[in-house]
Amino acid sequence: MHKPLTKIMHDFLRPHLNQEAIVIDATCGNGQDTVFLAEHTKEVFAFDIQKKALEQTKKTLAKTGLTNVRLIHDSHENIALYTVDAIEVIMFNLGYLPGGDKTITTMRESTLSALKVALELLKPSGLISLIIYPGHKEGLKETNAVLAWFKTLPKEKYEILSIEKYTDEKAPKGFLIQKKG
Repeated sequence: MHKPLTKIMHDFLRPHLNQEAIVIDATCGNGQDTVFLAEHTKEVFAFDIQKKALEQTKKTLAKTGLTNVRLIHDSHENIALYTVDAIEVIMFNLGYLPGGDKTITTMRESTLSALKVALELLKPSGLISLIIYPGHKEGLKETNAVLAWFKTLPKEKYEILSIEKYTDEKAPKGFLIQKKG
């Protein structure tokens, strides 16, 4: 129970990763998810709107020697402009940059747009992992928008698993979306 949600998501994703997989880190932040993905796959497309996040991810990657990552300074809603379809895994870790400016956060409009594009790019049986932070104002709006959007997804095409600390409504919430097929 004390394992961080990011590590729980890594555990769920690991069996779906292989050295032929092309994956996306839709919000690279400080690079921890990017490194995890790069260690287990052929190629990672890592996005962030903040140059500071990309610089930090580049430093984190430099410590590992991993070179199979494309760092892209753009919003996650534009992932289709840079990637091909047949994506195995797409990770979203929303909110703000840890250690950064907390006034710069992911926004519900761009997140919903990015998730819709992500579903189109995802291979059959591919996974989207999503961590949302309802403990801050925009994060709560984003959480409510994403939960409402989930209800619109056709059950015959997608399965959604929820991981949350039920006793703390402000704690991060994790979701896995699998495209059936």
